[in-house]
Amino acid sequence: MLKLLIEKEKVTQLDIELAKLLTNERFDLEDSAQYSQVFYLVLLLSIANSRQHTCLDLSLVNWVNPFGIVNKLPESEVLAAENNHLCPFTDLNSVLLLLQNHACVGENKPLRLLGSKLYFSRYDEYETILANRLLALSHKKINLDEVKLNTLLDQFFTSSDNEVDWQKIACAVALQSAFCIVTGGPGTGKTTTVTKLLAVLQSLYQLAPLTIKLVAPTGKAAARLTESISGAKIKIAQEGKISDALKTLIPEKAQTIHRLLGVIPKSNKFRHHKDNLLHLDLLIIDEASMVDLALMVKLIEALPSHARLILLGDKDQLTSVDTGNILSDLCQDLILGDVPNYSDNKLKVLGLAAKPKAIKQGRFALTDSLAFLQKSHRFNENSGIGQLAKAVNENNLTLLAKIDHQKTLGEFEDITFYQPQSRQAMINRAADAYSHYLQLIKDNASVAQVHDAFSHYQLLAAVRKGPYGVEELNDKIEQELVKRRLIHITHSQSRHYVGLPIMINQNDYQLGLFNGDIGILMLDENKSLKAMFISDDGQVRAFFPARLPAHEKVYVMTIHKSQGSEFSHTALILPPLQDASAGINRQLVYTGITRAKNKLDMIVQRAMLLDAMKKTVSRSSGLYERLS
Repeated sequence: MLKLLIEKEKVTQLDIELAKLLTNERFDLEDSAQYSQVFYLVLLLSIANSRQHTCLDLSLVNWVNPFGIVNKLPESEVLAAENNHLCPFTDLNSVLLLLQNHACVGENKPLRLLGSKLYFSRYDEYETILANRLLALSHKKINLDEVKLNTLLDQFFTSSDNEVDWQKIACAVALQSAFCIVTGGPGTGKTTTVTKLLAVLQSLYQLAPLTIKLVAPTGKAAARLTESISGAKIKIAQEGKISDALKTLIPEKAQTIHRLLGVIPKSNKFRHHKDNLLHLDLLIIDEASMVDLALMVKLIEALPSHARLILLGDKDQLTSVDTGNILSDLCQDLILGDVPNYSDNKLKVLGLAAKPKAIKQGRFALTDSLAFLQKSHRFNENSGIGQLAKAVNENNLTLLAKIDHQKTLGEFEDITFYQPQSRQAMINRAADAYSHYLQLIKDNASVAQVHDAFSHYQLLAAVRKGPYGVEELNDKIEQELVKRRLIHITHSQSRHYVGLPIMINQNDYQLGLFNGDIGILMLDENKSLKAMFISDDGQVRAFFPARLPAHEKVYVMTIHKSQGSEFSHTALILPPLQDASAGINRQLVYTGITRAKNKLDMIVQRAMLLDAMKKTVSRSSGLYERLS
């Protein structure tokens, strides 16, 4: 039966060897009927981990068909599977009883059980560490001059209406706790709120200013955070709310998490860890939805005991590419339009009216540390991008129909819908957009100017393969640019040429290049072809193409790779429904839409959009339970 699982690509040989090791079983593939039920459970756990679940939620497993293949087999193979007693479980209770009494399950054992969730010990330890540290931070007492604090909050947040000022609430929540999550959709003012928060904090600690570090998961996200906070500082200064002295105390230079922790070349370890702590008083992590469980634990373990922690991000965006779903787990109780389920004392401190609360078992321990920004200042009711993002995120078909109607009236000019069949027209539009940065290269513009022009427009695809996928579209756009003589590719330059935009696909700690970094090939002062990158501190870094780690051309990028980025003009293409994969869901499309700042082209079949809106994806973890 194991051969069948391998053939159907449900498990790998590595999964099988791991299961053998953990259960101490040594049968051959031909003797798969001899393997124990726990052996097959380890295989199921390996599959869950490969899909970025932190654990295997046993309550969600279909015990009649746990691997999801038997019902698809020919009748003869079904009989063979039954005769081989594939994973012969009966129900959840029998599985739990089996695991509770098995030698490889328990404390200091390779497998752990939390309720109905089965873990590899490493991820159980990660979740335990993270939950305990966040809980300790949220309980830490913060002593502030409340009169001065309220005066400063009124100074920086001057609301002119009777609506709740969510930014002011978020700032108050963050000031009163050593841990805070500030979440909200695009344009709700996460970085503006944090900039004002930093101004208030540094005002309170002006005699002994705090050491503050700003980080993001990728270089692109770090650069965007730097730009946002710099812009917010200028705006606040123009309003006369901060002095020049205070302005210098508010940091604006963000860096990657890897850079902050200090990468050790040729290693997956960092210079800063629990035995060599970071030197800071406050750490702010932007785009926190992109941070996987392992990296978050390494980061939080390196925090000194006195430090504060603030997470920023959109809880509805795609989760990290690696294991975990931290921001979504921690924010799952938040509902748009509602005040978070704050304690009575927190409601009183924040000046919010108490609302009747649904009776529920237990209470999430971090609720008083959550801040939910609910008003978009970038996208109002006249913004097609904002309305479309809202419709997709809420699976709101009524709002989607309203958008269609408004479009017929000539409104919502910031979004344009195209059919995916008009693929060549889309390729032509992309070539038009990319001509600007290519012309700058010909005009010997600076590396920074070229990068800025390139990032103005980006075509995003939901899939990698096929006529609507990244790989084929990249080739087609490249061919169109050659046809227009905007780029020139000789036989010797079949892979690298002047003007080629590339994205790094593999971390190279020695070179300091990481997955998601974007470079553009240009000639340096010696006329040598180099890949030019802009580091998170704004410096130009140049590399010979032969030295680069794995990379690919990026006229088109996947929606996943676009996380943490923002483009003035974004084009988003989804394949027709008949060609679509199961991975196209609500979070994916929402993330793609919200990369657009000023203009969005949607190349999508209506049936495909409706199908994606119906599908939502979640990852199994026990983080919420540990904090309830």
